[in-house]
Amino acid sequence: MTEGRVVTLVATYIVVAVLLVGGTALLGLVVGGTVGTPDGVGIEGQSPAQFQPDRVNPDVDPETGRIAVERGDARILVDADHGNQFERSDLEPAVEAAFRAGHTVTFSDDVDSDQPYNRTLAGRSGLLVVQPTEGFSAGERAVIRNFTAAGGHVVVLAEPTQSRVSTGLFGGGATTVSFGANNLTESYGVRIGAEPLFNVDDTATDNNFKSIYSSPRGDDPLTDGAETVTFDAGGYVAVRRTSDAEVVYQSVPGTRTLDSRRAGQYPTVARTENLVFVADTTLLERSEVYDADNEAFVGNLLSFLAAGDAPEHLPGPPVTDGESDEDDEPTNETATPTNETPTPST
Repeated sequence: MTEGRVVTLVATYIVVAVLLVGGTALLGLVVGGTVGTPDGVGIEGQSPAQFQPDRVNPDVDPETGRIAVERGDARILVDADHGNQFERSDLEPAVEAAFRAGHTVTFSDDVDSDQPYNRTLAGRSGLLVVQPTEGFSAGERAVIRNFTAAGGHVVVLAEPTQSRVSTGLFGGGATTVSFGANNLTESYGVRIGAEPLFNVDDTATDNNFKSIYSSPRGDDPLTDGAETVTFDAGGYVAVRRTSDAEVVYQSVPGTRTLDSRRAGQYPTVARTENLVFVADTTLLERSEVYDADNEAFVGNLLSFLAAGDAPEHLPGPPVTDGESDEDDEPTNETATPTNETPTPST
């Protein structure tokens, strides 16, 4: 092939390529398209909104503020004897805040295990119970009822039944974790609901569809400074209609139950005069305690515990052997059956 022939073929190829590119661009302009569309702009099919380019790095709640606790010298007991699902490190921010305010926090497994339960609670202002997986005995329930009747304060944090996956060197498995103290809280008119909650509205969660928002329902000291509380593993509180328990927080609109997909604004925090029930435990953890207004709410819970009366003499449960010492006198008050209205604390 001669040199002139080669040049002619190359020139023809270039002309055809230019015509194809130019024709494609011209056709795009005719049908209303654009040339050089920026990434992610004007592209169909990028729905829902969280997959749009400007949502690649969604906003998260700022972790600011501090845990403010009313000052004093209260003694608070943390239950650690009922298969409680927490690590002490989880509670360090709350324990530190209580310490700074002058209070003393003690874990029950640091107390003499041979000591009667009424003596363990005597002199305490508050009892904190976090996700126990084992039930309280009839005697313990009676003592706690006596404790709240004498002005002591109790805060219970619970989560609905959930499966947790564990891994190890030789494999893994799933275990079911359930709240075990409904036999205690039912006598106050509350128990943990049957399902976790979720919300798919980005503005109603903390960067995760299970990290739901809750807002106050009316005025209460527990809601001071805490307009938005986020629960990372939240459930709902089942409240008996005939009880004196009142709803303090409820989930925001758009919340649904995880399994049955029932929509509603579910109670997430309820209280009686001397007991508070919270349908989440994660808000105490260092990774969650400063999200949204969680630190203000945790401070209010600690202040509630510290504000309880500290009965120095606390009756124990009824005895059956006819013997009791001075600190273990029988009491006329026992745990209220779950099918009756609980007696209001005084």
